[in-house]
Amino acid sequence: MVDELKTVIGNAVALAYTLANLTTGESNTDMKTAGSIAGTVHIMPKAGSIVAIGAGSAAAITAGTVTLKPHSNSTEFAEEGVPAPVLSSAAQQSYATVRARALRFAAGAKLGVSLTTTTTLDPTNTLDVDAVLYVQFDND
Repeated sequence: MVDELKTVIGNAVALAYTLANLTTGESNTDMKTAGSIAGTVHIMPKAGSIVAIGAGSAAAITAGTVTLKPHSNSTEFAEEGVPAPVLSSAAQQSYATVRARALRFAAGAKLGVSLTTTTTLDPTNTLDVDAVLYVQFDND
């Protein structure tokens, strides 16, 4: 992960997201921007690339999984190698990285994190998840 966050391209920024009371069978559900009641995206002030997602659950997951992916205006990135950490009973915290410039975005892009849960998720209706999307801006 250290290589992906080098600042040879530009500054890296961490964008926080959260979602409370996850249920089973969530499908590409947009997480809320941290500290927001309704916001689900951060608007990018300049072009750059996504380089990582880190995530964790507030309670122990005893069954099922939660998979997280970055999105642009509620559409998940479909490129191969998209960082998609998975939370499970074996991993209450997880991260995934991708090399800089692999997942590009333009200035004005509305970036966020979405999640999908399995139908076997336990606990359900009480599980809270936090995520951090790491982006790296292009140098001018």
